[in-house]
Amino acid sequence: MTESVDTLVRGTLVNVHTGTLEDGTVAIDDGEIVALADRPADRVLDAEYVAPGLVDAHMHVESSMVTLPEYGNAVLPGGVTSVVCDPHEIANVLGEAGVRAVVEDAANTPLKARFTVPSSVPASGLQDTGATLDAAAVATLLDLDPVVALGEVMDIPGLVAGDSEVHAKIAAARERGLTVDGHLAGVDGAALHEAARYLDTDHESITLAEARRRAGLGLRVYLREGSSSRNLADLLPLVDGVDTRLLSLCTDDTEVTDLVDRGGVDFAVRTAIAEGADPVDVVQMATLNTAESYDLPFGRLKPGAPADLVLLDDLTAWDVAHVMVDGELDPTAADRTGTTNLAADTVQFDPVSGRDLAITATDDVGETVPVRVIDAVGGLQTDSMRATVPVEADALVPPVDEDVLSLAVIERHGRDGGIGRGFVHGLGLHRGAVGSTVAHDAHNCVVAGADRDSMARVANHLRDIGGGLAAFDPETAEMASLPLPVAGLMSDEPIEVVAEQYETVEAFVTDLGLVDNGLMELSFLALEVIPTYRLTNNGLVDVGAADHVDVVRQ
Repeated sequence: MTESVDTLVRGTLVNVHTGTLEDGTVAIDDGEIVALADRPADRVLDAEYVAPGLVDAHMHVESSMVTLPEYGNAVLPGGVTSVVCDPHEIANVLGEAGVRAVVEDAANTPLKARFTVPSSVPASGLQDTGATLDAAAVATLLDLDPVVALGEVMDIPGLVAGDSEVHAKIAAARERGLTVDGHLAGVDGAALHEAARYLDTDHESITLAEARRRAGLGLRVYLREGSSSRNLADLLPLVDGVDTRLLSLCTDDTEVTDLVDRGGVDFAVRTAIAEGADPVDVVQMATLNTAESYDLPFGRLKPGAPADLVLLDDLTAWDVAHVMVDGELDPTAADRTGTTNLAADTVQFDPVSGRDLAITATDDVGETVPVRVIDAVGGLQTDSMRATVPVEADALVPPVDEDVLSLAVIERHGRDGGIGRGFVHGLGLHRGAVGSTVAHDAHNCVVAGADRDSMARVANHLRDIGGGLAAFDPETAEMASLPLPVAGLMSDEPIEVVAEQYETVEAFVTDLGLVDNGLMELSFLALEVIPTYRLTNNGLVDVGAADHVDVVRQ
Protein backbone atom coordinates (compact mmCIF):
# COMPACT_ATOMS: atom_id res chain seq x y z
CA MET A 1 0.00 0.00 0.00
CA THR A 2 1.32 3.45 -0.95
CA GLU A 3 1.87 5.67 2.09
CA SER A 4 -0.03 8.94 2.24
CA VAL A 5 1.70 12.33 2.29
CA ASP A 6 0.70 15.70 3.65
CA THR A 7 0.79 17.59 0.33
CA LEU A 8 0.45 16.84 -3.37
CA VAL A 9 1.20 19.46 -6.02
CA ARG A 10 0.02 18.84 -9.58
CA GLY A 11 0.95 20.72 -12.75
CA THR A 12 3.43 20.91 -15.60
CA LEU A 13 6.79 20.27 -13.93
CA VAL A 14 9.83 22.30 -14.94
CA ASN A 15 12.34 19.46 -14.88
CA VAL A 16 15.70 21.18 -14.61
CA HIS A 17 17.51 17.84 -14.67
CA THR A 18 16.29 16.93 -18.15
CA GLY A 19 15.58 20.43 -19.43
CA THR A 20 12.00 19.50 -20.25
CA LEU A 21 8.40 20.30 -19.36
CA GLU A 22 6.24 17.37 -18.36
CA ASP A 23 2.87 16.92 -16.69
CA GLY A 24 3.42 15.46 -13.28
CA THR A 25 2.94 15.45 -9.54
CA VAL A 26 5.17 16.35 -6.61
CA ALA A 27 4.48 14.40 -3.42
CA ILE A 28 5.64 16.18 -0.27
CA ASP A 29 5.81 14.99 3.29
CA ASP A 30 7.28 16.72 6.32
CA GLY A 31 8.89 19.39 4.12
CA GLU A 32 10.61 16.96 1.75
CA ILE A 33 9.89 15.84 -1.79
CA VAL A 34 9.32 12.10 -1.43
CA ALA A 35 8.22 11.23 -4.96
CA LEU A 36 7.38 12.69 -8.35
CA ALA A 37 4.24 10.59 -8.45
CA ASP A 38 0.69 10.43 -7.12
CA ARG A 39 0.23 9.61 -3.47
CA PRO A 40 -2.78 9.81 -1.15
CA ALA A 41 -2.54 13.29 0.36
CA ASP A 42 -4.13 15.46 3.04
CA ARG A 43 -3.82 18.52 0.78
CA VAL A 44 -3.82 18.77 -3.00
CA LEU A 45 -2.65 21.92 -4.82
CA ASP A 46 -3.05 22.49 -8.54
CA ALA A 47 -0.84 24.79 -10.59
CA GLU A 48 -0.28 25.46 -14.26
CA TYR A 49 3.49 25.02 -13.74
CA VAL A 50 5.65 23.81 -10.86
CA ALA A 51 9.28 24.90 -10.71
CA PRO A 52 12.05 24.67 -8.13
CA GLY A 53 12.50 27.73 -5.92
CA LEU A 54 14.95 30.22 -7.39
CA VAL A 55 18.46 30.63 -5.99
CA ASP A 56 20.35 33.93 -6.38
CA ALA A 57 23.94 32.91 -7.11
CA HIS A 58 25.61 36.01 -5.69
CA MET A 59 24.26 38.99 -3.76
CA HIS A 60 25.05 41.44 -0.98
CA VAL A 61 22.07 41.99 1.30
CA GLU A 62 23.62 45.25 2.51
CA SER A 63 22.97 46.83 -0.89
CA SER A 64 19.23 46.51 -0.28
CA MET A 65 19.63 48.69 2.84
CA VAL A 66 17.44 46.30 4.86
CA THR A 67 18.20 43.29 7.03
CA LEU A 68 17.90 39.72 5.82
CA PRO A 69 14.38 39.09 7.22
CA GLU A 70 13.07 42.16 5.40
CA TYR A 71 14.92 41.14 2.25
CA GLY A 72 13.32 37.73 2.47
CA ASN A 73 9.85 39.21 2.79
CA ALA A 74 10.52 41.19 -0.40
CA VAL A 75 11.78 38.35 -2.62
CA LEU A 76 9.95 35.24 -1.42
CA PRO A 77 6.66 36.16 -3.14
CA GLY A 78 8.53 36.25 -6.45
CA GLY A 79 9.69 32.66 -6.08
CA VAL A 80 13.16 33.32 -4.66
CA THR A 81 13.64 30.73 -1.93
CA SER A 82 17.41 30.98 -1.46
CA VAL A 83 20.31 33.39 -1.86
CA VAL A 84 24.06 32.96 -1.76
CA CYS A 85 24.94 35.98 0.31
CA ASP A 86 28.38 37.57 0.54
CA PRO A 87 28.39 39.83 3.66
CA HIS A 88 31.44 41.61 2.32
CA GLU A 89 30.15 45.08 3.14
CA ILE A 90 29.34 44.27 6.77
CA ALA A 91 32.74 42.61 7.13
CA ASN A 92 34.51 45.80 6.05
CA VAL A 93 32.74 47.68 8.84
CA LEU A 94 32.40 45.11 11.64
CA GLY A 95 34.75 42.26 10.75
CA GLU A 96 34.23 38.71 11.99
CA ALA A 97 31.56 39.73 14.51
CA GLY A 98 29.56 41.38 11.74
CA VAL A 99 29.65 38.25 9.57
CA ARG A 100 28.46 36.14 12.47
CA ALA A 101 25.62 38.60 13.18
CA VAL A 102 24.39 38.44 9.58
CA VAL A 103 24.44 34.64 9.74
CA GLU A 104 22.37 34.85 12.94
CA ASP A 105 19.87 37.14 11.17
CA ALA A 106 19.28 34.36 8.64
CA ALA A 107 17.54 32.32 11.32
CA ASN A 108 14.74 34.90 11.34
CA THR A 109 13.57 34.38 7.75
CA PRO A 110 12.24 31.39 5.81
CA LEU A 111 14.49 32.52 2.93
CA LYS A 112 17.36 30.05 2.81
CA ALA A 113 20.41 32.25 3.06
CA ARG A 114 23.71 30.53 2.45
CA PHE A 115 26.92 32.46 2.89
CA THR A 116 30.30 33.01 1.38
CA VAL A 117 33.08 34.20 3.67
CA PRO A 118 34.46 37.56 2.53
CA SER A 119 37.97 36.99 1.22
CA SER A 120 39.14 40.52 0.54
CA VAL A 121 38.66 42.62 3.66
CA PRO A 122 40.05 45.11 3.06
CA ALA A 123 39.76 45.09 -0.71
CA SER A 124 43.25 46.61 -0.84
CA GLY A 125 45.74 48.45 1.33
CA LEU A 126 44.86 51.76 -0.31
CA GLN A 127 41.94 52.64 1.99
CA ASP A 128 41.15 52.40 5.70
CA THR A 129 38.31 50.08 6.67
CA GLY A 130 36.62 49.30 9.94
CA ALA A 131 38.02 45.77 10.13
CA THR A 132 40.31 43.18 8.60
CA LEU A 133 39.66 39.50 7.95
CA ASP A 134 43.00 37.71 7.86
CA ALA A 135 43.49 34.10 6.79
CA ALA A 136 42.96 32.80 10.34
CA ALA A 137 39.63 34.63 10.72
CA VAL A 138 38.51 33.46 7.29
CA ALA A 139 39.33 29.85 8.16
CA THR A 140 37.27 30.10 11.36
CA LEU A 141 34.27 31.55 9.53
CA LEU A 142 34.46 28.88 6.82
CA ASP A 143 33.44 26.35 9.48
CA LEU A 144 30.05 27.99 10.10
CA ASP A 145 27.19 25.72 9.04
CA PRO A 146 25.52 27.99 6.44
CA VAL A 147 28.82 28.79 4.70
CA VAL A 148 29.18 27.31 1.21
CA ALA A 149 32.15 29.14 -0.32
CA LEU A 150 35.00 31.57 -0.04
CA GLY A 151 33.63 34.93 -1.15
CA GLU A 152 34.69 36.75 -4.29
CA VAL A 153 38.48 36.99 -4.43
CA MET A 154 39.07 40.60 -5.39
CA ASP A 155 42.83 40.78 -4.94
CA ILE A 156 43.68 39.33 -8.33
CA PRO A 157 47.15 40.96 -8.42
CA GLY A 158 47.89 39.27 -5.10
CA LEU A 159 46.48 35.97 -6.33
CA VAL A 160 48.57 36.05 -9.49
CA ALA A 161 51.71 37.16 -7.62
CA GLY A 162 51.37 34.32 -5.11
CA ASP A 163 50.48 36.44 -2.08
CA SER A 164 50.58 34.07 0.91
CA GLU A 165 47.47 35.50 2.64
CA VAL A 166 45.32 35.22 -0.50
CA HIS A 167 46.44 31.67 -1.14
CA ALA A 168 46.01 30.66 2.51
CA LYS A 169 42.35 31.68 2.34
CA ILE A 170 41.84 29.70 -0.87
CA ALA A 171 43.62 26.69 0.61
CA ALA A 172 41.35 26.83 3.68
CA ALA A 173 38.28 26.71 1.43
CA ARG A 174 39.67 23.84 -0.62
CA GLU A 175 40.50 21.85 2.52
CA ARG A 176 36.82 22.05 3.43
CA GLY A 177 35.63 21.12 -0.06
CA LEU A 178 34.14 24.57 -0.66
CA THR A 179 33.76 26.65 -3.80
CA VAL A 180 35.97 29.71 -4.40
CA ASP A 181 34.19 32.67 -5.99
CA GLY A 182 36.04 35.07 -8.26
CA HIS A 183 35.91 38.78 -9.04
CA LEU A 184 37.57 39.19 -12.42
CA ALA A 185 36.65 42.74 -13.40
CA GLY A 186 38.90 43.78 -16.28
CA VAL A 187 41.17 40.72 -15.91
CA ASP A 188 42.41 39.20 -19.14
CA GLY A 189 45.35 37.49 -20.81
CA ALA A 190 47.88 35.61 -18.71
CA ALA A 191 46.41 36.94 -15.47
CA LEU A 192 43.00 35.48 -16.34
CA HIS A 193 44.52 32.08 -17.08
CA GLU A 194 46.44 32.11 -13.81
CA ALA A 195 43.39 33.20 -11.83
CA ALA A 196 41.32 30.41 -13.40
CA ARG A 197 43.68 27.91 -11.77
CA TYR A 198 42.26 28.86 -8.38
CA LEU A 199 38.77 30.26 -8.90
CA ASP A 200 35.48 28.56 -9.75
CA THR A 201 33.08 31.40 -10.62
CA ASP A 202 32.94 34.97 -11.88
CA HIS A 203 30.10 37.51 -11.96
CA GLU A 204 31.99 40.51 -13.35
CA SER A 205 31.69 39.98 -17.12
CA ILE A 206 30.33 43.05 -18.87
CA THR A 207 30.90 42.10 -22.50
CA LEU A 208 30.00 38.90 -24.29
CA ALA A 209 33.64 38.38 -25.28
CA GLU A 210 34.72 38.52 -21.63
CA ALA A 211 32.08 36.00 -20.65
CA ARG A 212 33.07 33.62 -23.46
CA ARG A 213 36.71 33.70 -22.39
CA ARG A 214 35.81 32.88 -18.80
CA ALA A 215 33.49 30.06 -19.80
CA GLY A 216 36.18 28.76 -22.13
CA LEU A 217 38.50 28.40 -19.16
CA GLY A 218 35.93 26.36 -17.26
CA LEU A 219 34.74 29.08 -14.93
CA ARG A 220 31.07 29.19 -14.06
CA VAL A 221 29.82 32.50 -15.40
CA TYR A 222 27.13 34.39 -13.50
CA LEU A 223 24.95 36.69 -15.61
CA ARG A 224 24.24 39.73 -13.47
CA GLU A 225 21.11 41.86 -13.38
CA GLY A 226 21.13 44.20 -10.40
CA SER A 227 20.72 47.92 -9.83
CA SER A 228 24.24 49.10 -10.52
CA SER A 229 25.20 46.52 -13.14
CA ARG A 230 22.65 45.31 -15.65
CA ASN A 231 24.61 42.98 -17.87
CA LEU A 232 22.09 40.25 -18.60
CA ALA A 233 20.87 41.39 -22.02
CA ASP A 234 24.43 41.84 -23.30
CA LEU A 235 25.56 38.45 -22.01
CA LEU A 236 22.50 36.35 -22.82
CA PRO A 237 23.72 35.33 -26.32
CA LEU A 238 26.22 33.22 -24.39
CA VAL A 239 23.50 30.55 -24.13
CA ASP A 240 23.94 29.84 -27.84
CA GLY A 241 27.70 29.39 -27.62
CA VAL A 242 28.44 27.49 -24.42
CA ASP A 243 26.90 24.74 -22.32
CA THR A 244 24.20 26.55 -20.33
CA ARG A 245 25.00 24.35 -17.34
CA LEU A 246 28.00 26.65 -16.83
CA LEU A 247 25.72 29.67 -16.41
CA SER A 248 23.84 31.07 -13.43
CA LEU A 249 21.84 34.21 -12.68
CA CYS A 250 22.63 36.69 -9.92
CA THR A 251 21.79 40.20 -8.77
CA ASP A 252 24.96 41.25 -6.92
CA ASP A 253 23.68 44.66 -5.76
CA THR A 254 19.97 45.59 -5.71
CA GLU A 255 18.87 48.81 -4.04
CA VAL A 256 15.72 48.98 -2.01
CA THR A 257 13.27 50.55 -4.49
CA ASP A 258 14.28 48.13 -7.24
CA LEU A 259 13.81 45.30 -4.77
CA VAL A 260 10.28 46.46 -3.94
CA ASP A 261 9.32 47.29 -7.53
CA ARG A 262 10.74 44.31 -9.40
CA GLY A 263 12.05 41.73 -6.94
CA GLY A 264 15.36 39.89 -6.77
CA VAL A 265 16.74 37.24 -9.09
CA ASP A 266 13.18 36.58 -10.28
CA PHE A 267 13.51 39.84 -12.22
CA ALA A 268 16.54 38.38 -13.99
CA VAL A 269 14.46 35.29 -14.84
CA ARG A 270 11.65 37.39 -16.32
CA THR A 271 14.17 39.55 -18.21
CA ALA A 272 16.00 36.59 -19.71
CA ILE A 273 12.76 34.96 -20.88
CA ALA A 274 11.56 38.27 -22.34
CA GLU A 275 14.88 38.54 -24.22
CA GLY A 276 14.07 35.25 -25.96
CA ALA A 277 15.91 32.64 -23.90
CA ASP A 278 14.28 29.26 -23.44
CA PRO A 279 12.26 29.40 -20.18
CA VAL A 280 13.44 26.00 -18.99
CA ASP A 281 17.08 26.92 -19.59
CA VAL A 282 16.52 30.16 -17.68
CA VAL A 283 14.96 28.38 -14.70
CA GLN A 284 17.82 25.91 -14.77
CA MET A 285 20.31 28.82 -14.61
CA ALA A 286 18.50 30.19 -11.56
CA THR A 287 18.15 26.88 -9.73
CA LEU A 288 20.07 23.66 -10.42
CA ASN A 289 23.16 25.26 -11.93
CA THR A 290 23.67 27.45 -8.89
CA ALA A 291 22.82 24.63 -6.51
CA GLU A 292 25.53 22.51 -8.11
CA SER A 293 28.01 25.40 -7.86
CA TYR A 294 27.71 25.28 -4.10
CA ASP A 295 26.58 21.70 -3.44
CA LEU A 296 23.16 22.82 -2.25
CA PRO A 297 20.41 20.21 -1.76
CA PHE A 298 17.61 22.41 -3.14
CA GLY A 299 17.07 24.11 -6.51
CA ARG A 300 15.59 20.97 -8.08
CA LEU A 301 12.51 18.77 -8.22
CA LYS A 302 13.89 15.49 -6.95
CA PRO A 303 12.91 12.91 -4.35
CA GLY A 304 14.92 13.65 -1.22
CA ALA A 305 15.24 17.37 -1.94
CA PRO A 306 13.64 19.99 0.30
CA ALA A 307 10.17 20.98 -0.90
CA ASP A 308 11.11 24.45 -2.15
CA LEU A 309 8.68 25.06 -5.01
CA VAL A 310 7.18 27.84 -7.07
CA LEU A 311 3.60 27.35 -8.26
CA LEU A 312 3.11 29.40 -11.40
CA ASP A 313 0.09 30.58 -13.36
CA ASP A 314 2.33 31.34 -16.35
CA LEU A 315 5.92 30.22 -16.93
CA THR A 316 6.97 32.66 -19.64
CA ALA A 317 5.76 35.63 -17.58
CA TRP A 318 7.04 34.05 -14.33
CA ASP A 319 3.61 34.75 -12.85
CA VAL A 320 3.80 33.34 -9.33
CA ALA A 321 0.69 32.03 -7.61
CA HIS A 322 2.29 30.48 -4.51
CA VAL A 323 5.72 29.76 -3.06
CA MET A 324 6.64 26.83 -0.87
CA VAL A 325 9.69 26.51 1.40
CA ASP A 326 10.22 23.19 3.17
CA GLY A 327 6.60 22.39 2.41
CA GLU A 328 5.25 25.58 4.01
CA LEU A 329 3.01 27.58 1.69
CA ASP A 330 3.75 31.30 1.23
CA PRO A 331 5.96 31.74 4.30
CA THR A 332 7.13 35.12 5.62
CA ALA A 333 9.28 36.30 8.48
CA ALA A 334 6.88 36.13 11.40
CA ASP A 335 8.22 39.01 13.48
CA ARG A 336 8.69 42.19 11.49
CA THR A 337 9.86 44.07 14.55
CA GLY A 338 12.69 41.70 15.35
CA THR A 339 16.03 43.21 16.24
CA THR A 340 19.41 42.48 14.72
CA ASN A 341 22.68 41.87 16.52
CA LEU A 342 24.49 44.03 13.99
CA ALA A 343 26.07 47.05 15.62
CA ALA A 344 24.96 50.66 15.29
CA ASP A 345 27.04 53.73 16.18
CA THR A 346 29.69 52.95 13.59
CA VAL A 347 29.98 56.42 12.04
CA GLN A 348 32.75 58.09 13.97
CA PHE A 349 34.61 61.17 12.77
CA ASP A 350 35.05 64.70 14.00
CA PRO A 351 32.71 67.33 12.52
CA VAL A 352 34.12 68.84 9.33
CA SER A 353 34.01 72.29 7.77
CA GLY A 354 33.97 73.24 4.13
CA ARG A 355 37.61 74.22 4.46
CA ASP A 356 38.47 70.71 5.69
CA LEU A 357 37.22 69.33 2.37
CA ALA A 358 39.17 71.75 0.16
CA ILE A 359 42.28 71.03 -1.88
CA THR A 360 44.49 73.95 -1.02
CA ALA A 361 46.68 75.57 -3.65
CA THR A 362 50.40 76.12 -3.25
CA ASP A 363 51.79 79.62 -3.42
CA ASP A 364 53.35 79.20 -6.86
CA VAL A 365 50.23 78.27 -8.83
CA GLY A 366 48.42 80.64 -11.13
CA GLU A 367 44.73 81.34 -11.48
CA THR A 368 44.01 77.80 -12.73
CA VAL A 369 45.40 74.35 -11.99
CA PRO A 370 45.42 71.16 -14.13
CA VAL A 371 43.91 68.21 -12.24
CA ARG A 372 43.01 64.55 -12.55
CA VAL A 373 39.28 63.86 -12.38
CA ILE A 374 37.23 60.72 -11.86
CA ASP A 375 34.87 60.40 -14.82
CA ALA A 376 31.72 58.54 -13.71
CA VAL A 377 30.67 56.91 -16.96
CA GLY A 378 27.75 54.87 -15.62
CA GLY A 379 27.16 51.84 -13.44
CA LEU A 380 30.27 50.70 -11.62
CA GLN A 381 32.59 52.09 -14.24
CA THR A 382 34.83 55.13 -14.13
CA ASP A 383 37.39 56.55 -16.50
CA SER A 384 40.29 58.95 -16.14
CA MET A 385 39.81 62.55 -17.15
CA ARG A 386 41.78 65.77 -17.18
CA ALA A 387 40.40 69.20 -16.34
CA THR A 388 41.53 72.68 -15.42
CA VAL A 389 40.03 74.17 -12.29
CA PRO A 390 40.18 77.75 -10.99
CA VAL A 391 41.83 78.82 -7.74
CA GLU A 392 39.83 80.94 -5.32
CA ALA A 393 40.98 81.95 -1.83
CA ASP A 394 43.89 79.49 -2.04
CA ALA A 395 41.58 76.54 -2.77
CA LEU A 396 40.80 74.59 -5.95
CA VAL A 397 37.20 75.14 -7.02
CA PRO A 398 35.35 72.80 -9.39
CA PRO A 399 33.84 74.22 -12.58
CA VAL A 400 30.30 73.07 -11.82
CA ASP A 401 29.02 74.37 -15.17
CA GLU A 402 31.29 71.76 -16.79
CA ASP A 403 29.75 69.02 -14.62
CA VAL A 404 32.82 68.78 -12.40
CA LEU A 405 32.15 68.53 -8.65
CA SER A 406 34.26 68.39 -5.53
CA LEU A 407 34.51 64.91 -4.02
CA ALA A 408 35.64 63.86 -0.55
CA VAL A 409 35.99 60.55 1.28
CA ILE A 410 36.09 60.84 5.08
CA GLU A 411 37.32 57.90 7.14
CA ARG A 412 34.37 57.06 9.40
CA HIS A 413 35.48 54.03 11.45
CA GLY A 414 37.07 56.01 14.28
CA ARG A 415 40.60 55.34 13.09
CA ASP A 416 41.58 58.99 12.44
CA GLY A 417 42.30 57.97 8.87
CA GLY A 418 41.87 61.40 7.39
CA ILE A 419 40.12 62.77 4.32
CA GLY A 420 40.72 62.12 0.63
CA ARG A 421 39.89 65.01 -1.68
CA GLY A 422 39.35 65.08 -5.43
CA PHE A 423 36.99 65.84 -8.28
CA VAL A 424 34.34 63.89 -10.15
CA HIS A 425 32.69 64.43 -13.54
CA GLY A 426 29.38 63.03 -14.76
CA LEU A 427 27.12 63.14 -11.71
CA GLY A 428 25.15 66.11 -13.03
CA LEU A 429 24.63 67.89 -9.70
CA HIS A 430 24.29 71.64 -10.29
CA ARG A 431 23.86 72.81 -6.70
CA GLY A 432 24.15 71.50 -3.17
CA ALA A 433 25.70 68.21 -2.14
CA VAL A 434 24.94 64.53 -1.69
CA GLY A 435 26.66 61.98 0.53
CA SER A 436 26.56 58.41 1.76
CA THR A 437 28.18 56.05 4.25
CA VAL A 438 27.42 53.27 1.77
CA ALA A 439 30.69 53.56 -0.15
CA HIS A 440 32.04 50.26 -1.41
CA ASP A 441 34.03 48.54 -0.12
CA ALA A 442 35.50 50.28 2.92
CA HIS A 443 32.24 52.20 3.47
CA ASN A 444 33.77 55.45 4.52
CA CYS A 445 31.72 58.63 4.14
CA VAL A 446 31.68 59.82 0.51
CA VAL A 447 30.37 63.29 -0.33
CA ALA A 448 30.10 65.09 -3.69
CA GLY A 449 28.98 68.65 -4.15
CA ALA A 450 28.88 71.89 -6.03
CA ASP A 451 30.17 73.73 -2.95
CA ARG A 452 32.18 72.56 0.01
CA ASP A 453 30.00 74.10 2.72
CA SER A 454 27.05 72.04 1.51
CA MET A 455 29.29 68.96 1.47
CA ALA A 456 30.30 69.59 5.07
CA ARG A 457 26.67 69.96 6.14
CA VAL A 458 25.82 66.63 4.51
CA ALA A 459 28.81 64.84 6.06
CA ASN A 460 28.03 66.17 9.53
CA HIS A 461 24.37 65.22 9.20
CA LEU A 462 25.36 61.66 8.26
CA ARG A 463 27.56 61.59 11.34
CA ASP A 464 24.67 62.74 13.51
CA ILE A 465 22.17 60.13 12.23
CA GLY A 466 24.60 57.21 12.39
CA GLY A 467 25.02 56.86 8.65
CA GLY A 468 22.88 56.60 5.57
CA LEU A 469 22.16 58.82 2.57
CA ALA A 470 21.71 62.59 2.71
CA ALA A 471 21.53 65.62 0.45
CA PHE A 472 21.42 69.38 1.08
CA ASP A 473 19.97 72.17 -1.03
CA PRO A 474 21.53 75.56 -0.21
CA GLU A 475 18.74 77.42 -2.00
CA THR A 476 16.10 76.17 0.42
CA ALA A 477 18.39 75.15 3.33
CA GLU A 478 16.60 71.76 3.30
CA MET A 479 18.19 68.42 4.10
CA ALA A 480 16.77 65.08 2.92
CA SER A 481 18.06 61.84 4.38
CA LEU A 482 17.61 58.11 4.78
CA PRO A 483 19.05 56.96 8.13
CA LEU A 484 20.92 53.65 7.94
CA PRO A 485 22.06 53.15 11.54
CA VAL A 486 22.81 49.42 11.25
CA ALA A 487 26.56 49.53 10.54
CA GLY A 488 25.92 52.72 8.58
CA LEU A 489 24.66 50.44 5.78
CA MET A 490 21.16 49.22 6.62
CA SER A 491 17.93 50.17 8.34
CA ASP A 492 16.02 48.02 10.81
CA GLU A 493 12.75 49.53 9.61
CA PRO A 494 10.26 47.61 7.42
CA ILE A 495 11.26 47.58 3.77
CA GLU A 496 8.25 49.69 2.73
CA VAL A 497 9.40 52.48 5.06
CA VAL A 498 12.98 52.32 3.81
CA ALA A 499 11.85 52.36 0.18
CA GLU A 500 9.69 55.43 0.81
CA GLN A 501 12.58 57.23 2.50
CA TYR A 502 14.91 56.31 -0.36
CA GLU A 503 12.44 57.64 -2.91
CA THR A 504 12.23 60.92 -1.00
CA VAL A 505 16.01 61.34 -1.13
CA GLU A 506 16.09 60.25 -4.77
CA ALA A 507 13.48 62.87 -5.74
CA PHE A 508 15.37 65.49 -3.76
CA VAL A 509 18.72 64.83 -5.48
CA THR A 510 17.05 64.64 -8.88
CA ASP A 511 15.89 68.19 -8.32
CA LEU A 512 19.52 69.08 -7.58
CA GLY A 513 20.48 67.62 -10.97
CA LEU A 514 21.91 64.24 -9.96
CA VAL A 515 21.87 61.76 -12.86
CA ASP A 516 19.62 58.70 -12.89
CA ASN A 517 21.02 56.01 -10.59
CA GLY A 518 23.40 58.66 -9.26
CA LEU A 519 23.07 57.53 -5.64
CA MET A 520 24.29 54.07 -6.62
CA GLU A 521 27.11 55.56 -8.74
CA LEU A 522 28.21 57.69 -5.82
CA SER A 523 28.46 54.61 -3.63
CA PHE A 524 31.04 53.06 -5.96
CA LEU A 525 33.34 56.05 -6.46
CA ALA A 526 35.57 54.84 -3.63
CA LEU A 527 35.89 51.22 -4.84
CA GLU A 528 39.61 51.15 -5.46
CA VAL A 529 39.78 47.72 -7.12
CA ILE A 530 37.69 48.48 -10.22
CA PRO A 531 39.26 50.69 -12.94
CA THR A 532 40.01 53.43 -13.59
CA TYR A 533 40.19 56.26 -11.04
CA ARG A 534 38.71 56.05 -7.54
CA LEU A 535 38.96 58.21 -4.43
CA THR A 536 39.75 56.76 -1.00
CA ASN A 537 40.21 58.45 2.35
CA ASN A 538 43.94 58.33 1.57
CA GLY A 539 43.64 60.06 -1.80
CA LEU A 540 43.09 59.45 -5.51
CA VAL A 541 43.84 55.94 -6.78
CA ASP A 542 44.94 54.90 -10.25
CA VAL A 543 43.53 51.38 -10.15
CA GLY A 544 45.68 50.12 -13.01
CA ALA A 545 48.82 51.16 -11.18
CA ALA A 546 47.35 50.03 -7.83
CA ASP A 547 48.69 53.19 -6.24
CA HIS A 548 47.76 56.70 -5.24
CA VAL A 549 48.38 59.56 -7.63
CA ASP A 550 48.29 63.31 -7.08
CA VAL A 551 45.05 65.06 -7.93
CA VAL A 552 47.05 68.03 -9.15
CA ARG A 553 48.98 67.22 -12.30
CA GLN A 554 52.57 68.41 -12.33
